[in-house]
Amino acid sequence: MPEPSSRVRFLRVPAVLLALVLLLGAAIAAVTGVRGLERANRSLEHSYLVINLLVSTEAALHEAEAKARGYRTTGREDFRPQYGGAVARAGQHSGRLIQLTADNPSQQARARQFDAAVRNHLQEMEILFDDARLEALQESGRERRIDANLRRVAGMTALRRDLMDEESRLLAERQETSQRRAILLVGFIVLAFSAALCLLGFLLWSLFRENRRSRTLEREARDAVRDLQALSEQRRTQSVYAGMLQSCQSRDEVVALTARAVSELVPGSSGRCYLARPSQNFLESAGSFGEHLISSDDILTQDDCWALRRGQPHYVRGRSGGLRCAHVDADAPLDGVSTLCVPLVAQGQSLGMLHVSGPTGTGDGDNDAAILVSLAEQMAMAIANLQLRETLRTQSLRDPLTALFNRRYLEVSMVRELQRCERRGLPLSVLMLDVDHFKRFNDAHGHAAGDVVLSQVGRLIQAGVRTEDIACRYGGEEFTVVMPELDAHNACLRAEQIRRAIEISTVQHLGQTLGPVTISIGIATFPGDGTTPEMLLQVADATLYRAKAEGRNRVLHASHAP
Repeated sequence: MPEPSSRVRFLRVPAVLLALVLLLGAAIAAVTGVRGLERANRSLEHSYLVINLLVSTEAALHEAEAKARGYRTTGREDFRPQYGGAVARAGQHSGRLIQLTADNPSQQARARQFDAAVRNHLQEMEILFDDARLEALQESGRERRIDANLRRVAGMTALRRDLMDEESRLLAERQETSQRRAILLVGFIVLAFSAALCLLGFLLWSLFRENRRSRTLEREARDAVRDLQALSEQRRTQSVYAGMLQSCQSRDEVVALTARAVSELVPGSSGRCYLARPSQNFLESAGSFGEHLISSDDILTQDDCWALRRGQPHYVRGRSGGLRCAHVDADAPLDGVSTLCVPLVAQGQSLGMLHVSGPTGTGDGDNDAAILVSLAEQMAMAIANLQLRETLRTQSLRDPLTALFNRRYLEVSMVRELQRCERRGLPLSVLMLDVDHFKRFNDAHGHAAGDVVLSQVGRLIQAGVRTEDIACRYGGEEFTVVMPELDAHNACLRAEQIRRAIEISTVQHLGQTLGPVTISIGIATFPGDGTTPEMLLQVADATLYRAKAEGRNRVLHASHAP
């Protein structure tokens, strides 16, 4: 939605003021127009009154003449008062004309002349009621009297017509002026009100847009606060996840923790965590979560996943989102479902892959994918740290040449195993092994050949002991094996098997066969030969030297008499 510009907001106050001015002007014009119309109506009424008086005067004259002639003809006396009333009315009307035309000097002059003519005519008509005067006039000249009477009536009629014409002209002029003013007034009022309404409409439209913009901003602010809260919760969850990763002691714990974090951060999602096997030829599912919107194989190779091929996340959003990985169920519909494969890479080493599927979001952004990528990075780093920790631990506890435990691990573990056997009343045997004539062999073939011999002896010793036994390189060409819960007889049997396996083995070095290699073994058993680790090691070592003194390549127990 386009937002109102600052210019539109700036015009609001001038628009309000202009609308008020227009409405005030329209009101003033209306009041002024009404007053003007009142004046015009009075002028029109004045003209109509003048015309009416002229008509009334003429009617009164005609009535007076009719009454006078009626009297003259019939002699009835009742015509006389009627004549008098008509004469009085004619005089009143003509006199009133003079008063009404006071605003127009030329018209008033005509009114005065008309009044004089009316009064003169009425005065002449009095003769009809005087028989003596009438007979005298008839004798002196009837024709002259008639002519004079006609001229008088004609003059009076001309004056009345002039008055009537002038007043009619003034009436038409006033009507035209009044109509023109009314049209102008109505036009101005309509224009002013229209303009004011347009301005008010503009203001309402602007306020509506501003109100809508405010509601939009308020809604966006609420959404932003909600998103901020969700983001804060996500960051808190990620922080907790990152902190707990540091405390994980195994890859299984890392996988389980990651699965729970994904379920919390991306509700409704499902997937698998894959870890690479030591051979690096394939990846195996180490854990799953969710209801598997899109199922994936338990075991996959590098070529089955685009993310593993490309070394970067591979995202498929719906049916048109991209190429489907081979490990994803080929028959599963992708409408409304997104899949994400994130390779677990740390320190340049591929450790596994995180596969997640879930409903496709409706928004333009895809924060879930970014969260999953971040989790995968932390997961990969945690697995790499665990592997590094395990490597360092192995290096600190095992001899790098023979892969057997070192002397430090022997000292710690022997104390623990001896205490356990002591609590349970079980025996414990200690074997001390030494390669016969190793110094002579080393001088003859070199130190590299000697290392090959020691490595071969270490592998054979490890292959000849039980899972619960502790095989160690004690130092140089000397080895020690702790056998919990094994008595003297069985310890001698196990030691003889080891000695025999070494005796019949061959060692290849630089294309030549070295050997034969033999060892001497001395054995001490708890509790008869000692009750402490130091005593048992000392007795076993002394027995070893007895075995060497007796001819080497043999097994000797401390309980055997010299």
